[in-house]
Amino acid sequence: MHTITLLYPSNLPGLPGHHWANAVAMATPLAHKGATAGAKVQAMTMLDLLLRPELVAQAWSYFRDVQTRDTKYTPLIGPKDAPAIWLNRETMERYRPEMRKYYFDAARYKSYLEQLGVTYPTVR
Repeated sequence: MHTITLLYPSNLPGLPGHHWANAVAMATPLAHKGATAGAKVQAMTMLDLLLRPELVAQAWSYFRDVQTRDTKYTPLIGPKDAPAIWLNRETMERYRPEMRKYYFDAARYKSYLEQLGVTYPTVR
């Protein structure tokens, strides 16, 4: 399956990737501003795709005629292959009771963040 990838600045340049410095930088007003701008780009892109079907046709054409013209994807897992859930059955049985308190309760809360008591940071 093909996807659209949109990149936008929401972190400080030159940070070391998967590192605590990146995590801290993502909690800054600069990162929030970048993520908000990126969300707007994503929303407008979806509107373009929904309102202009010729763009979707062009994307499919590019996918078939350029990206995958010479390369065909063959999945390693077949349609009849079942997930190997027995591999972690013992671990899940051990921790599932503790996990239950984190299951989302839509009858009591508007969102999972509300259920956890998390207030999303806002820029004022």
